[in-house]
Amino acid sequence: MHYLSVNEVKEMCYQSTYHIKDFLLDQKEVFPYHLHVLFDQVKAGKVRHEGINAFVRKNSTRLHIVSKDFDLLSNTSEGFPIKVPQFPHFRTAEHLFQCIKFDPTKGDEILDKQLLILDQTSGLGAKQVGDRKDDMRMFWRSAWIMKDWEMRDLPFDQYKEKHWEALTEIINGMWYALLMKLANNRKEYGKVLLKNGAVKQSPIVEIELDQNSPSTFWGTKIQSNGMMRGLNIGGKLLSRLRDFYRLELLQKKGTFNLLEVVPPFNIEVFGGPIPKVNYNE
Repeated sequence: MHYLSVNEVKEMCYQSTYHIKDFLLDQKEVFPYHLHVLFDQVKAGKVRHEGINAFVRKNSTRLHIVSKDFDLLSNTSEGFPIKVPQFPHFRTAEHLFQCIKFDPTKGDEILDKQLLILDQTSGLGAKQVGDRKDDMRMFWRSAWIMKDWEMRDLPFDQYKEKHWEALTEIINGMWYALLMKLANNRKEYGKVLLKNGAVKQSPIVEIELDQNSPSTFWGTKIQSNGMMRGLNIGGKLLSRLRDFYRLELLQKKGTFNLLEVVPPFNIEVFGGPIPKVNYNE
């Protein structure tokens, strides 16, 4: 399933800067989502880039249309349910990702935690519940705990091999959730991916919803000059998925087997392991 190796993760993890003007001013060299956060920042006077400010003023009646279209890339976006045979379906990819963070060896309470996430009516709700460190941390897999504690403020150049292995597990967990989202919604979600820079293989960029305390690991923070800075791992994984999907369509054969999804590690939800799933059948 083309899961990332430790070396590929190391290569992916470097600080990046993206120019939002390349999208807004019709150069279309980057494809951001959660754009409404940028628009709010501009209206609040926190972004001083003249070109972006002018775009927001002139196109204020169209902003919600632009935002809604590209926000479908988000893990929390609804309309792309994930159905696994013999399991309850997951409303969003975020519901699935939050559920697989738990270590299946840590007792029966795992089931209660996963059911609580499953009951959330939105992807954002699932994320907020799954990220509750006081309630959930002790049940996470060791990789997630390590990132939350030992790796939190540690520069990459000080990472040991165990840190890179932990980070690789986390990123491959997200990659699995994205693969499942595409496999379950090939036409609908595939169309969304292809609309976002497929021809030029332009970067997809996640703008973090909470700009006061953003995660510059999965997404980016908007700077006052209108640039976006962050590792953007979520956006990079989406770009990777889009490019695999486009190549598979062009070759007219299942080179990447995107409809046959194998978990990257043992994943148990609601008391049982998720097996390999073949959505070609």
